[in-house]
Amino acid sequence: MNEWLEQRDIIAWFKAQYPQHHQALRCSMNGLNLGSGRRAAIMMSQMQAQGAIKGESDLLFAIPRGDFGALVLEHKAAGSRHKLTPKQSDYLKYHESIGNCAVSTRGIGAAKAAIKCYMAREGKVIAPSAHRREGGPERASEPYP
Repeated sequence: MNEWLEQRDIIAWFKAQYPQHHQALRCSMNGLNLGSGRRAAIMMSQMQAQGAIKGESDLLFAIPRGDFGALVLEHKAAGSRHKLTPKQSDYLKYHESIGNCAVSTRGIGAAKAAIKCYMAREGKVIAPSAHRREGGPERASEPYP
């Protein structure tokens, strides 16, 4: 399954699990396929003028939990060879530095586990360096001991 299909399923799952928080979910428009040519360049320029940021994470859950203001989640598809770009890593580090929980997950299971952990707990939820680790899904959503 590719990344956008996984993200679609994660969003549907989140809305079903936490319907009271569906308005707190934000997604990045960076993954859109705008095509190529003049029209695509105009659309990208308009998106950047309206606040699109290169490297922006896929999902933002604007729900305070414990010491965190929000959950920022960069998702990669299971089985994909895609890794975090330097801009994506910088984006996660920035959000971590201002008090958000910033993670990268691989596969639907890891994304759901990170979201469930974040939503269920009041204290520190996910290891701050989780986004720097490329590993299995269980590593990106590892709770603090």
